[in-house]
Amino acid sequence: MGAAKRTERFEALIRRNGPDLSRYFQRRLLNGADAAEAYGELLLTAWKIRRKMPVDEADGRMWLFATARNVVLNTRRTLARRSAAVQRLIDDTRSMSAPASGFDSAAEVRDAIASLAPDDAELVRLVYWDGLRSHEAATVLRINPSTARSRLSSAKRQLRALLEPVTTTTPRRESPD
Repeated sequence: MGAAKRTERFEALIRRNGPDLSRYFQRRLLNGADAAEAYGELLLTAWKIRRKMPVDEADGRMWLFATARNVVLNTRRTLARRSAAVQRLIDDTRSMSAPASGFDSAAEVRDAIASLAPDDAELVRLVYWDGLRSHEAATVLRINPSTARSRLSSAKRQLRALLEPVTTTTPRRESPD
């Protein structure tokens, strides 16, 4: 079968099944943005492997749903890793001080990370969100592993300072005798 014909069949299959696949992701992924991203990932993945697409319409539909299932499983693993990594970062930053009241929001952590230098923020994300070890993150960032460890340590100190509860104390006045 020619490439043009295969592309035409693929596009028709997506048009016919697109709304069902979109709902498939929306029912399985709680966040609408995650569902939309997963749908986009499905389209990209299916396009890359379209040569394996069955000729039969029903088989083609099942092929798309099987591919969608794999995308959902990968997305869930990614979200779980990210969630666990954010929790580890929160725990690490809290270990040096008592938790602030109402500090259960990951938004505060994301904002603190965003305030770091861009390279340091990416290093923290790679280690804590993506679950890479510091030497693996160093490879991704194309820096020396010892540099990565040093930057990570410095970034963690900065994050602790940003996320620590601010305590204000008033100096004691000595009473005149």
